[in-house]
Amino acid sequence: MPVQSADLMLLQQAGTQYKVSAGTLKAFMQSDAGLPIASASTLGGIKVGANLSITSEGVLSAEVSGALVYMGTKNFTASPGSLNQQVGHLYVNTTNGTANAGWVGFGGEAVNIGDMAIWNGSAWDLNASGSGEQGVLSVSSTAPLVTGGTASNPNLSISAATPSSSGVGGSAGSLSAVDKEKLDGISSGAAPGTVTNVSGTAPIDVVNGGTTPSISIDNGTTQAVGAVRLADDAAVQSGVAGRVVQANQLKATNDSISNIDVGIEGITGSDPIVVTGTSSNKQIAVKDGTTTQKGVLELATSSQTAWDFANPSTALAVTPSGIRANYMPLNINLLDELP
Repeated sequence: MPVQSADLMLLQQAGTQYKVSAGTLKAFMQSDAGLPIASASTLGGIKVGANLSITSEGVLSAEVSGALVYMGTKNFTASPGSLNQQVGHLYVNTTNGTANAGWVGFGGEAVNIGDMAIWNGSAWDLNASGSGEQGVLSVSSTAPLVTGGTASNPNLSISAATPSSSGVGGSAGSLSAVDKEKLDGISSGAAPGTVTNVSGTAPIDVVNGGTTPSISIDNGTTQAVGAVRLADDAAVQSGVAGRVVQANQLKATNDSISNIDVGIEGITGSDPIVVTGTSSNKQIAVKDGTTTQKGVLELATSSQTAWDFANPSTALAVTPSGIRANYMPLNINLLDELP
C-alpha cells in the first residue's frame, strides 16, 4: 500500500496494512463515533459547558464566580492604595496594629499578622487570625436589642423595659432583679388588680395577710366596737349578755314604761301611823299601843297571862282565848276555891 503525504498514520495487523489520514481521524472524532464519554474512570471526550472556556490551542479553563483569589500580602496598617479589587480578591496582613481607614469595612479596628481581607463587592471583610473561616461579617439587631462595638467585636445589650402611664403599651426590654422578684411572688393565674396583701384595723383582724389571709371581727363590748348578735324577745326578757336590742324592741319597752305611774307625790299618815324621811325616801312606822295611845301590841304567852305569874306585863295584850284558858274553867263545879 503506497503511503501518501496526507496519511497521518500507518498500521499493520495480521499481515493487513491500514492507513489513516488526519482528515479521516478528525471526522471520526467529531462524529463521536466510537468515542466514549469521559468519566471519573473512563478516558473520553468532553464538551465545554457553563463556567468553562477553551483556547484555540485546546487549553480548558474554569471560571468560578465569587471564588477567593489570593492576591498576595499587604500591610493593613498602611493605605491599600489602588488595588482594582474584584469580588473574592484576598490579601493577607503582614503587620500588627490598627487598620488604615483606606481598608473600607474594618478601618480603625485592631489587626494582627495573618488576618485576611476579602473584597465583597462594596467593602473589605476582615477574617481575623488568618483562620480561613469567614466568621461574622456584620451584626444588626431589632429593639429591645441594642448593637454596639464593631463587626468583628460586636457588643449586644437589651434595653430596659418601660411601662406606660396608662398601664397599656410601653416598650419591651429587660427586667431588673427587683421586677423579677415581684413576678416570682405572683401566684399562677393571678390577674391585674389581684390583692397581694390584706391588713385590717380593729375590730377587723387579719392573719397571714400576704399569702392566705384569714379575716375575723372582734366581739363588741362596752369598751370596744365589734360584732354583736341581735337579741330576740326571750333574750330581752332574760337579760342575755352580749346581745343588742333593736330599736323596735326598745320602743315597745319605753311605751310600756310610760304607761306606769311609778311616782308617789306624797305620803301622809294618821295616828298611830307616823311618816318620816325625805320626799324620795319615806319611812313609815306605827306607834306602840298603850293605855292612852292606839297602836300595835305584842301578844302575851299563856304563862305570862297565868293568875300566878310573878311579873305580869303592862304592855302585852291578852287574847280572849288566853283569858279563857286561865280564868274561865270549862266546868265551874270543879273549882275548889275562888281565885
